[in-house]
Amino acid sequence: MEPRTSKKLILGLTLSLAVISLLLGMCCFKYIPLGLRVAFAEEQTQIFDEMRTMALQSNPDKAVEYLEYAVTYYPSGTKQISGSRLDRIVERARQAAIREMIADLRAKTGHDFGDDPNLWINELKTRK
Repeated sequence: MEPRTSKKLILGLTLSLAVISLLLGMCCFKYIPLGLRVAFAEEQTQIFDEMRTMALQSNPDKAVEYLEYAVTYYPSGTKQISGSRLDRIVERARQAAIREMIADLRAKTGHDFGDDPNLWINELKTRK
């Protein structure tokens, strides 16, 4: 190989390695935060499921506390980017848990304060 050709080859390989390193760095920069948000979403949906399970096994006074916790636990835009796909997944899980808790409270109390969890929270807390 001629010295000139080997220098061009080394320069080309060096530039290729630099471009690959830059692309890898960009991927890491982009996907590390995504991995954290996925972990947060898993934690949030797990909390909603735990609150739902405990509420279904509790008396109305305690169940409304679990309902309130699910409603106020890291609202949209705090752990997730508001309106993102993960945020929508988390909020659907929250709403599903809230619906089940309200349905259970209706059955346990014989009252119907509608579908707004805040009405249930306010009504049942003031009745204590």
